[in-house]
Amino acid sequence: LIMDEIVLRTFAKLSYKNPRNILVKLRLLELELAASQTPSKIKSLRTNSLKSSRESREAALFCQFMGERIGYNVYFSSGEYQQDCDFIAAWDIDNIRHYAPVQLKEVVPKHTNSSATFEDVISSLSKYVDSKNLIVAVHLNQESHFDPQKLILPNLDIAELWVFGSISRDQSCWRLWGNLLQNPIGTSHQYPVAK
Repeated sequence: LIMDEIVLRTFAKLSYKNPRNILVKLRLLELELAASQTPSKIKSLRTNSLKSSRESREAALFCQFMGERIGYNVYFSSGEYQQDCDFIAAWDIDNIRHYAPVQLKEVVPKHTNSSATFEDVISSLSKYVDSKNLIVAVHLNQESHFDPQKLILPNLDIAELWVFGSISRDQSCWRLWGNLLQNPIGTSHQYPVAK
């Protein structure tokens, strides 16, 4: 990804989080909440006040799995920094820090919106113009069969397109597919747990 010096300096000043640490802590809280009488909207972070927590979880999941895939730790700085960006991913290779602006999308569960489809989310990406540095990560958050080989993608003006989703009911097993704009390879990942 090619970015100008001003953007790189801005990204360098941000505070980055380790996704694994966040996911391990969240898992402990999720298990505690699952056994409680807490309303399901709160358990699933589906309230307006918990939106940033849900997006941080999704950012952490994507960065954890991407890090496992590329073999380098990928950190994230949450919060919107540009109009089309939900978080910044950062990783180091040979003592050089790399950055990528990432936009999160979600195919919401059927009980949240029964008409939500992956195709609708992909169609909505055509609004991103002049976004050649933007990575889009789609959280496939509903039970469905996903076959990236059968996807027909519109022309998208983004850098990369990735999809990630749980493939087990207890959300211990996940899959990451992408970059769908080049080679839609899928890799399997385990939700991180305390050692």
